[in-house]
Amino acid sequence: MIPANDYGAKTMSDDTQPVGATPGGDTSGLLLQHLSTTAARNAAETEAISRAYDKHVFRARRKKQTTEWLTDDFIRKVHADMFGAIWEWAGKYRQTKLNIGIEPLLIREQIKLLTEDFLYWNDTKSTMSVIEVAARIQHRLTNIHPFTNGNGRHARLITDIVFHSCQLPIPQWPQIQLMAKGNEIREQYITAIKKADNGDIKGLIQFIEECLKPSR
Repeated sequence: MIPANDYGAKTMSDDTQPVGATPGGDTSGLLLQHLSTTAARNAAETEAISRAYDKHVFRARRKKQTTEWLTDDFIRKVHADMFGAIWEWAGKYRQTKLNIGIEPLLIREQIKLLTEDFLYWNDTKSTMSVIEVAARIQHRLTNIHPFTNGNGRHARLITDIVFHSCQLPIPQWPQIQLMAKGNEIREQYITAIKKADNGDIKGLIQFIEECLKPSR
């Protein structure tokens, strides 16, 4: 199984996102200038993300099946709640091209398609499992890469909201930067994402299933 640390989902990092993601050392858009070190920014983000989890998962009402809750506004709201106290770009779709993700002009269109697909997947007549729904959401958000930074953590929080709404356990996402075999787990995740890019979602489903297993 994939081990997780004692903090569970609240201290997710972006270390499991694919190669080419936005570097963590970029401080453009930083609102709190006293956060002059990476460690200080990481600590502030961890606290902010913890509050976002309290708001959207741990203290939140479960989303009703078939309701149109995964919207463009909600996706941006969650990101803003995670990073808005620290970064100017929080909750705003990026306007610049990155090494990963689609062209900026296509982001809104692809987010709209994702929300429409989710409404179909989440219908009472749908035969798609919750884990597959979560995997598809995580893959699509990662592939779109809608924000300047924090995309990996945002995608995992959105999928956690799905699990919470279905009254299922929340995955314990691996904190690979703290693990001796962290690079192996990262490569496993990247491989799963790449296969999903080619239409094979099984590897990502398996990765999430491992994250759902109790820690040993």
